[in-house]
Amino acid sequence: MKDRLLEFLNSHNLTSTRLADTIGVQRSSISHILSGRNKPSYDFIHKFLQHYRDINPKWLILGEGSMYSKEKQTSMSFEQQPEQSTPRESNIQKEEKGNVRVKQSQEDEPSFPERPRIEKIVIFYSDNHFEEYTPREEK
Repeated sequence: MKDRLLEFLNSHNLTSTRLADTIGVQRSSISHILSGRNKPSYDFIHKFLQHYRDINPKWLILGEGSMYSKEKQTSMSFEQQPEQSTPRESNIQKEEKGNVRVKQSQEDEPSFPERPRIEKIVIFYSDNHFEEYTPREEK
């Protein structure tokens, strides 16, 4: 598992110190795992997988499959994204003479499919480091 942890650190351009701070474990615990002194604890694996939800647990623990649970999605620039009207915009209807009327009844509103939720936001900096933000789960 230490080799996979090293592979993860290299692919995410992270140091063991930054990883420890990010997932909330002691820095020495990662150092001991990487040196082969200790095997990762359940607490370490749990915190790691809670923070990096796109990592395949079978890959991390058993070395099976690919690093990521599912294919990484490629992002689209704002210009490439299809236009979608928001529910507020759909309440506005243009009348024939160019006047605008707001619908009074919500019964007439079209139903919208549920929008995909944001899983992770990654900010890349010019000095080649990055930060990841994962939204909290709604209850």
